Amino acid sequence: MVGVLIYAGAITFLLLIILNPKNFFQNFKTDYIDAAFLIYIAAFTVSKFINSGVDDAVNAFCRTSQDFFVFIWASHVVSRSFKNKNLISNALLFAALITVLYGVFQYFHFDPFNRQSNPDRLSGFHKNPYTYAGQLIVFLFYLINYVKEKKSLLLIIPLLMMSVFCIVNTAQRAVMIGVLIGFIAYLMIIKFKTADLAKLIALVSLPVVFTVCLSKKILLRIKKTIFQGFSSGKNPRFKLWGIAFSIWKRNLLFGAGKFPPVYHELAGKNTYQLLTHAHNVYLQILVVNGIVGLVAFINLFLSIFQRLITDLKINKYAPSLICIIIAFLIEGIFEYFWGDSEVRYLFLFFTGYVLAYIRQKDDFCNN
Repeated sequence: MVGVLIYAGAITFLLLIILNPKNFFQNFKTDYIDAAFLIYIAAFTVSKFINSGVDDAVNAFCRTSQDFFVFIWASHVVSRSFKNKNLISNALLFAALITVLYGVFQYFHFDPFNRQSNPDRLSGFHKNPYTYAGQLIVFLFYLINYVKEKKSLLLIIPLLMMSVFCIVNTAQRAVMIGVLIGFIAYLMIIKFKTADLAKLIALVSLPVVFTVCLSKKILLRIKKTIFQGFSSGKNPRFKLWGIAFSIWKRNLLFGAGKFPPVYHELAGKNTYQLLTHAHNVYLQILVVNGIVGLVAFINLFLSIFQRLITDLKINKYAPSLICIIIAFLIEGIFEYFWGDSEVRYLFLFFTGYVLAYIRQKDDFCNN
């Protein structure tokens, strides 16, 4: 559902640019975040050209340009008016409703589109629990903001609790750790009254307690995370990270090239079953794009983060996006979330939406 909304809107946006380019470029404004995006596009394109040739460089350019396109669509055009901002907000809320409800249906073995690949892990429409959980991160903090604003509580409170329930039942420990740290950061940023704070913590905690009581498998995974998660002898990720690090050392600056072929070259030297990525967003980018790519990636996130911190008091959505970024960067230690276009595009769309809100404030002050 999220993908349909974003792709349909992006195609419409592109047609409007083609039909009336003068109007688009008159309204187009840039800042450091846009420059950071261009650096990101250039770094990923150049590194792929150097280590993998023209074809992969073209693919990298197209993919990263699409990332920027989704961002500027929301940031510069779609949210140019408060009316459009409300339309986007309603679209996000509708997408959250459909996404969360489908996960709840899966839990009760109602999966009309046959999208659940693992009976013990909710995967929404994606057949991939990590992809589903990544989208839920965005929706969760977006809904928490609704609760803080005390809007539509009869709908939002059940939806918020179900989103937490779905996250826990994806059984993705990296996501749960990221969400927990992001939620703690949210509580530190926002000044709640004691009564409101207790209610919010209860809303988030009850689905977790309910799930743990119902599912021994979920409880077992949580126990493993706490007691065995950092044991290199029992967690295969440490072996995978070692392989990734050894591959990156072949080309420190621009990365080692195509993926997963660069992993499989070491298959004869490692008994560990090789996967298609490093299960770490930072090592993954180092392997594929080198230091150049990782610096550009971090610079992009830091530019967004810096703008949000600067305008924290004038943007009610800034705390939610800050905590989404924190949750993703923590999850990124254990997973390659940037490889899922469904997660990446939703995050960039929401980022553009939030920053457009800031730019509206800037335009109002300048006028």
